Amino acid sequence: MAYIGKDPAQIKRALNEKDTFTGDGSTVAFDLTSDASGANEIQVFVDNIRQEPGASDAYTLGEDGSGNLRRITFTAAPDSGAEIYVINPKTTDSNLIVPSDNSVTSAKIVDGAIVNTDINACAAISDTKLGTISTACKVATSAISQPGSSSVYLAGDGSWGAIDTSQQDTNAFNISLLGFKMAVNEGLTVFNLVDGVVDEFNDESGTDEAEGSNDTYCAISDNYINGATICLSAGFTTSAVTEPDTSTAGTNPDWVCGSYGSFSVPSGVSNINVFTWGAGGGRGNRGTTSQNSGGGGGGFSSGTLAVSACTSFTAVVGEGGKGGPIPGTIGARGRGLGSAGAPNGPSCGSIGGGMTGIFTCTVASTPIDLTGYSAPVAVLIAGGGGSGGYNSQAPSPNSGPTGTGVAGAGGGPQGGRGDTSLYGCGAYGDGGGGGTQTTGGQGGSGGSQTGNPGVLFGGGSPGCSPNDSGTGGGGYYGGGGNGVGTGAGLGYENRQSGGGSGYISHPQISCGVSEAGNLSEGGGVTDPNYVACTNEGHAHNGTAADGEDGYILITASGVSSCATSTTIVSTAFTSTSVPTSARIVVFEENVDTPTLNTDIIASVSRDGGSTFTNATLSDSGYVTGSSGQRILTGQATISGQPSGQSMRWKLALANNQVKIHGVSLQWA
Repeated sequence: MAYIGKDPAQIKRALNEKDTFTGDGSTVAFDLTSDASGANEIQVFVDNIRQEPGASDAYTLGEDGSGNLRRITFTAAPDSGAEIYVINPKTTDSNLIVPSDNSVTSAKIVDGAIVNTDINACAAISDTKLGTISTACKVATSAISQPGSSSVYLAGDGSWGAIDTSQQDTNAFNISLLGFKMAVNEGLTVFNLVDGVVDEFNDESGTDEAEGSNDTYCAISDNYINGATICLSAGFTTSAVTEPDTSTAGTNPDWVCGSYGSFSVPSGVSNINVFTWGAGGGRGNRGTTSQNSGGGGGGFSSGTLAVSACTSFTAVVGEGGKGGPIPGTIGARGRGLGSAGAPNGPSCGSIGGGMTGIFTCTVASTPIDLTGYSAPVAVLIAGGGGSGGYNSQAPSPNSGPTGTGVAGAGGGPQGGRGDTSLYGCGAYGDGGGGGTQTTGGQGGSGGSQTGNPGVLFGGGSPGCSPNDSGTGGGGYYGGGGNGVGTGAGLGYENRQSGGGSGYISHPQISCGVSEAGNLSEGGGVTDPNYVACTNEGHAHNGTAADGEDGYILITASGVSSCATSTTIVSTAFTSTSVPTSARIVVFEENVDTPTLNTDIIASVSRDGGSTFTNATLSDSGYVTGSSGQRILTGQATISGQPSGQSMRWKLALANNQVKIHGVSLQWA
């Protein structure tokens, strides 16, 4: 029916609860079944007469023995046999009206009613129940915190994660470099300087090493230092070194002739990182290129070696195996740079690649031969690849195990077998086996002549006749030389030798890595330190070719005890006219706390270095955070010097340690 005015409220209430008791003339306290909301909310009747609540009236409501609000205490005990009953609306959860699913709207929730204490960590609220917060006023900023770790932050895409710190140093340096270039440009514009040269060090080409003193260049970080940090990168080929301060180059006047290099550990260094690449084997030459076997690639070994200052090591760099045909008396074993050995006729056979490694002893030279040395002198070795000979393959299925026609690659823990990608010391037909950690590879067999096995540090020689065979690659244990003749009745000749093994098991080597080559490809070619044209052999079916030489790289870093007095002098730069003033910009980094114009003194010359005038340095303000990198600028009047156009700068460093990343000289 219709109503005049507002509709009556639709209020649902749970049913009241009735408790009944019987008086005994002495009991004054009676406990209800459920909690009551208050004394005025319940109705108490004695013999159908409603009682008035209150301490001075009929009863009071209080807690029972369990702390629940259920106990009625009368001011006087009801008579014996009196009928007592209580109507209780209750306050239990069953008295609450539970809304239906998905029925509560925003309008039903009072602003600020929900706080973080209302929902504990165990509340199972699904993420789907939480909508997107579209306005900042919905959540207090102070209420947002990172999830569990001080290193975890909110990324721009809304995800939580750790901040990438890998590029922090690089970014700081780039900012400093930008400041260096800005300061240089400032000199060209504000000071109207018309000439100048900028040298942000990437090598030592802009400085005069003969004029400087204690001017140690760090190739890893591209800076000069005055004793603050040892930053070493020493490379070795068969006859040259990249770091003459710690290294002595070997010699290699002719194939299998020469001497080995050496490396001395500088003071302040306790660990060196050693990277070695074995040499590739030579490819044979029968005249018909489709019958020539390829040389195996050299192996790769690296590791970190604990060292003491002033300790010396012999650096053995493997020479690439000689491609056939080979003159009649050239050596057969790929030991280091190669060595004199069994004769090999002027046919298609070639020579295995030499191993590469560092040793704790002084190794004899000319001709190179490690025969007679014992295993403990070896510290780290990369195996050399085996060499190719004559390879005449019949059609499948009698074409050999893989039909590659390539000698075994250098190891790795094991060198490769001739003419197969398998690794191990066992031979296959005429092909030689690969060296292992305990024994040399077997000599190839199955024909008229059997190849010789590999030995400690050396590859095995081939069968002597008809001289179409390759020889084993050098290694910790060398690869086997190959046999000659038809292999085991299979209708093919397989005259490839085995590769030598690598070695990383010296007790002071840690983080050792040893990677074998793959057929003619060398191991370690993806290492960041790899030098192009190193340790490769050559694929089969081509003209004779020498294998590529090996390579050694030794890197180290350390800190010396104190600064050294250092002078860095530039090469000469020619100005277009006789200058009267000069400006110098220095990209410097603090290690200690130097005093400008005392610990770092800059000077300029216009007469080629006979006369220098000091420039007073000041900090130009380009500083990158806590990196210590800053830009220093200074000016000098050089009109009083002997007339000249040969410009040079000089830095004198003393007392406190610094790094110099770059220098710019400008003049007008």
